[in-house]
Amino acid sequence: MLGSTRRWFLVDVAICVAMFAFILPATLSSDEIGAGTVWDSILLPAVILPVLLRRRDPFAAAVLLAAGCVVSGVPTFDQFRLAAAIPAGMLIAYSLATRTDRPRAELGLALVLAGMVFIGFTDVVLDDEGGPGGMIVFSFPLCIGTWVAGRAVRSRERVAEQLRERSLTLERQREETAALAVEVERTRLATDLDAAARGRVRKLVELAGATERLDDAEETFGQIERIARESLNELRGLLGVLRSDERGRRAPNPTLAELDTLLAEARAGGRLVDFDVEGERRPLPRGIELAAYRAVQHALVAVRGDEREPATVQLRYLPTALDLEVRGFPIEGGGAAAALAAARERVTAYGGSFDSLSELPARRVLRARLPVASG
Repeated sequence: MLGSTRRWFLVDVAICVAMFAFILPATLSSDEIGAGTVWDSILLPAVILPVLLRRRDPFAAAVLLAAGCVVSGVPTFDQFRLAAAIPAGMLIAYSLATRTDRPRAELGLALVLAGMVFIGFTDVVLDDEGGPGGMIVFSFPLCIGTWVAGRAVRSRERVAEQLRERSLTLERQREETAALAVEVERTRLATDLDAAARGRVRKLVELAGATERLDDAEETFGQIERIARESLNELRGLLGVLRSDERGRRAPNPTLAELDTLLAEARAGGRLVDFDVEGERRPLPRGIELAAYRAVQHALVAVRGDEREPATVQLRYLPTALDLEVRGFPIEGGGAAAALAAARERVTAYGGSFDSLSELPARRVLRARLPVASG
């Protein structure tokens, strides 16, 4: 910020030097300005140097310009300086309009115009060009037009700033909503984890106790093995979600770039999952990336694949949205229901939609859409 301020100050210094170098030869040549005196050159900086203050304090620059117009004309009341005063007045009028509130901007503009009127009475060039009337006709439209343009720029910048502040406020609200959703989700997952464990163990005990004949044992143990495997997968998924939220307190939030790692961990745990991406991958807002990642993570708790047909995860990058689709055989139980509820809360917290559909034969399709700003 300091470097930018210094650069703009140097730009104003260059403008002042250029104006002084352009006008000084005319003030030194009596042939060009008629009745000019040496005071023209000595007092010329009085109407140029206020430009240096226009960015830091535009109103003070307007006061100094008005005073400079008077001081530079007092010695003989017939000095040449309008070629410097008019550009300086336009620059200061623009800064007044863009950098101060309306009352001070209007008062500052009035001071600039008053300085122009005084120059109209005391500038040697205007003796034969209409005097103050000619100066008003020439300088007022320039200074007022520049001031109006500056107010338009200020208005547009203020609207842009308000939009930025509103966007930041909405982003903070979404993050707070997502944080609350995580707390609700963790509590629900912990409760359902306990319920799922109790229910599955009870069912296993009932199956083991109901085996009375040897020829029933093989079928019963097959059911016990299947239920045990499903229970382990479901518990592994639920514990993974709980652990990932704990890691999120200490590590950066995961992004969609880490989906490959998530799916690799699922495959290492015995899950069969395929992954497909449509559209060109691009960085998305961090809240959207986190919501999409968690939605896939939770969805994998509620669906599974087998040797015949793996579960599928599909990501579609659209111009104004991100679509997710997870398809596979449904996993029933409290843990799967809690995971689906958590995924829905994640997605809807960012203005998205989430649907859980059933397809024949015995398929579960989870679809989510998250809105993304175009471009």
